[in-house]
Amino acid sequence: MRASVRRLRLLAGLVLCSGAALFLGARFAYRQWQNREPTFHDNFDRESYSLPHQGGWEAFGGTWEMQDGTMQNISDDRGAKLLNGRAEWRDYEIEADVQLLSETGDAGFVIRTSTEEVGVDAYHGYFAGLRDLDDTLIIGRADFGWHEFPSVLVRSHIHTRTWYHLKVIALGCDIAASAITPEGETAVASVHDEHCIRQGRFGLQSYSTGAVWRNLEVRPATQVDLSIMLNGAKPPVPNAPLVDASNIPVDPPISNLENYQRVFAPMRRELRDNHADLSATPIANLRLLPPNVSPHVTIHGVVTLVSPLLFIQDSSGGISVPAPKAVIPVQIGDAVEASGDAELHSFSSVLRNASVRLLWSHTQLPAMAVTASQGATGSFDAQFIETEGRLTSVQREGSKSVTLQLDEGNQSFLAIVQSGTSAGKLPTFRLGSRLRLRGICVVDKSFTGGEVPFAVLMRSGTDVQMLAPPPWWNTAHIVELTVCLFVVLVFIQIVYSSFQRSRLRAVMDERERLAMEMHDTLAQSFAGLGFQLEALSEEAPPGSSMRSQLQSTVGLVRFAHKQARSNISAVRPANLEQLGLAGALEQAARSIVQGGPVTIDLAVRGEPRTLPLQISDTLFRIGQEAIANSVRHGHPAAIRIRLAYGKDSVQLTVHDNGQGFCPGKESSGFGMQSMRQRAEHLGANFRVRSTSGHGTVVIVRVRSSWQMLSSLGSVTRNLRKRYLHAPEHG
Repeated sequence: MRASVRRLRLLAGLVLCSGAALFLGARFAYRQWQNREPTFHDNFDRESYSLPHQGGWEAFGGTWEMQDGTMQNISDDRGAKLLNGRAEWRDYEIEADVQLLSETGDAGFVIRTSTEEVGVDAYHGYFAGLRDLDDTLIIGRADFGWHEFPSVLVRSHIHTRTWYHLKVIALGCDIAASAITPEGETAVASVHDEHCIRQGRFGLQSYSTGAVWRNLEVRPATQVDLSIMLNGAKPPVPNAPLVDASNIPVDPPISNLENYQRVFAPMRRELRDNHADLSATPIANLRLLPPNVSPHVTIHGVVTLVSPLLFIQDSSGGISVPAPKAVIPVQIGDAVEASGDAELHSFSSVLRNASVRLLWSHTQLPAMAVTASQGATGSFDAQFIETEGRLTSVQREGSKSVTLQLDEGNQSFLAIVQSGTSAGKLPTFRLGSRLRLRGICVVDKSFTGGEVPFAVLMRSGTDVQMLAPPPWWNTAHIVELTVCLFVVLVFIQIVYSSFQRSRLRAVMDERERLAMEMHDTLAQSFAGLGFQLEALSEEAPPGSSMRSQLQSTVGLVRFAHKQARSNISAVRPANLEQLGLAGALEQAARSIVQGGPVTIDLAVRGEPRTLPLQISDTLFRIGQEAIANSVRHGHPAAIRIRLAYGKDSVQLTVHDNGQGFCPGKESSGFGMQSMRQRAEHLGANFRVRSTSGHGTVVIVRVRSSWQMLSSLGSVTRNLRKRYLHAPEHG
């Protein structure tokens, strides 16, 4: 025995030690995995499913999409971010080619970020990038607010839609950035942040402009990389005196002319590049061109959508431009000139084989407010609109697109977001919510599917605004309320049934007590009195009047004793629960006709079930009274008792072949009234059929809720008998 205990203890010790070793090993491996070297490369090739393309991007604002090996933000949101990497990454460098799409903005990288939110500077971390407003390379820190470190001038200027190679290094508390221009100029900015942020994710960010990135790579940073970028110098500490200025390269002084050029050069470039064709045709006038002809036309307008189709709109209408030829990419809000072959459709025109040229940027068009009924007419096809509706369904296709179906009055329409990461950031709305949407109205069946008259192509998830949550009084809530009311009613019924059962149990207990009292006192007294009177009559002289009177009195006492026993049996149906309703009725019937010529025939139809006590007791009393009335008044030769169990009812029938009666004459008797009142108290259907000389039929039928209450009572009794060993008595 002791050897077995020692072996068990040894085995338990080995199991605990093994478990602890596995736990420590798993924890160490997890920490090593968390602290692994930051390595990331993405060529933004949508068609490639193998490395170097990697996923995991998370958008915070903006309209992001991959196209032609680049990642583009085609909106000019302030502070749009697209993040990746792990929060545990510490020392790393990131580089890529960057291109600004419009004037007066900046674009670059965010590094060591955490607690990111949608909004301007809504994160903790650093930003390094290019700003074309003053042609500078900038580094700054965001802590839900912006602190910019000293910037560095890019002397060859920063042009929109021009590729620059940007590289940022974060090593310890040193942050450095370099930018290489197409002319070969290299600008370097650096800073030493004494209270630096030491770890966090990386990402792309643009401010007040669209931007494009390509050939992104992240790798671990080393001191050698930092020294090469800074040419051996140390990053300066903001607002701190320089110890050895000779080791830090200093830009030559900036003249007043250069300051002037930094401010006005972007304006001069825009004026120089924007040579527009003054013979452009208004978009609405394309409807006046001859049908079945595709003339070559030139239009001017503002870009309202770039994906999945390019849409252009002027003051007279809108037009779609599939597969445009653009030297440089355009974004929403750009004023453009488009030349191509006009193709007339039912409600708007399409410009095919078109070439698109940028005129200038930042010319946002306001949305035109229309109703769903107006949009269904087709009058606003290809135009930027704003409308409202109540959400009825949502269909998602991964992160590629989201389709909302909305109703406004008796009009249905669709709203579609198809811009990749922007679709993934669409807020989740509950069905029934009232929404306001902005986007391009289209009636093309390739978007509507032929099921609704029009669809709204939204640019991003920010084009949806919830005006009101779904109303509380809807179908789902009505069903829930109905179910709750049903449960409450069932609970009330169960409580009421339990109360009635307890009340009936108390009545039956009182009957039991009275029956026992009558048996122990009245019946025993009658028996003793009859025995004594019989003894006295034996002692009296034969033939005397005293003997005759005593024998008559003995007969009366015996009759009274018999009546007392009958009353005790009527008050106390002791075998009702043990024998069941059918057995108790048969026993009561045979007791009533005992010693007489009447035959009893009992039959049960259907599957017998346990009935609630109140129902079984009432049926027993009615059957007992019907049998007693039949024997007492009908003088039958046979009594048939039928008990039928139906799906939702139980029926008791007592049929005799006695003398019968006219119901109008004897229906007011006490026995008949007693049976009818018992049935009415139970809510049962009570009928009596009888004719003189043809016997009597008494029928009582109980319907509805007895079956459920019977099942609940049966389950309760079984549980009590099985687990509590407390069977009910009575």
